[in-house]
Amino acid sequence: MKAGWLFGCYLGFVAGTCSAIDAGIVTIADGGSRLLRGANWYNLIEGARIQDGDVIEALERGQVQVELLRGGSMNLGASSSLYVAGAGAREGRQPADLYLQQGWVKLATKPPGAPLRLRSPLAALEAPSAVVVARAAASSFDVFVETGDARVSEVGRSGADALRDVHAGDFVGRAAGQSLVVAGRAPQAFVAAMPRQFMDTLPARIEKFKTTRVDLKLDRPITFAEAEPWLNGPYRSVFVKRLTPRLSDAAFRAAASANAQAYPEWGSVLAPQEAAKSEPATKPQDKPQDKAQEKPGLPWPFGHR
Repeated sequence: MKAGWLFGCYLGFVAGTCSAIDAGIVTIADGGSRLLRGANWYNLIEGARIQDGDVIEALERGQVQVELLRGGSMNLGASSSLYVAGAGAREGRQPADLYLQQGWVKLATKPPGAPLRLRSPLAALEAPSAVVVARAAASSFDVFVETGDARVSEVGRSGADALRDVHAGDFVGRAAGQSLVVAGRAPQAFVAAMPRQFMDTLPARIEKFKTTRVDLKLDRPITFAEAEPWLNGPYRSVFVKRLTPRLSDAAFRAAASANAQAYPEWGSVLAPQEAAKSEPATKPQDKPQDKAQEKPGLPWPFGHR
């Protein structure tokens, strides 16, 4: 392990995070929530600023609402995880990019605010002026359009058949290996599982926090088990780079080394660990020479060796 190399990666990461631009403000943090910035978890509180590159998680009993500075808002339900891929300052009306890894989110946007683009493992939607409720999992994706219009597309497919224009009242679902299905109403099972706060209009609370700033409270570094889904997701290259400093931690490095072939980007760091395992613990000692040959003296009959 080269300490200088890891230190250089750390400095590069710090420089990138220090220049980040605020994308939104946490206006509701209830029941337990956290934020991943860089390689560390922070406890979320109301008034905290959200930046591009942050991962927001609402825990088992939590909810988080973020109101974006470019307009629009989102509310994460319990046991949900969302990546802010790009929602900071941009030119024109380019959509704010969000990635819902798992769980529930309610989005609300309208002009002149920027459109929202939500991606998931199986589908993506773009909402220039709409209120939508979405649920994502590894094997399914569902979205209900409460008001307005949106467009839904399948991840991994292209062409007209992969796109759907949906309107108020429409429900769209997709299961792994299947195409999008549009229905005229949300199934009862979807409504019953939906977080209760989604039944109401998302409150506008951003004005309360615009003039104040709060500091995030550091919790702990991310573990390899927590990082693995992001290291193997659609934003792999981003997370491989930002989590490289975690290889200085023995437990994190050992977990990555156990499946080193899956992370060739870290080969220069993980390979020495594998090489060390393959080397014998001790070198075999040379066999002692015949003691008779070691004795000085003349050959018989004048003496003995």
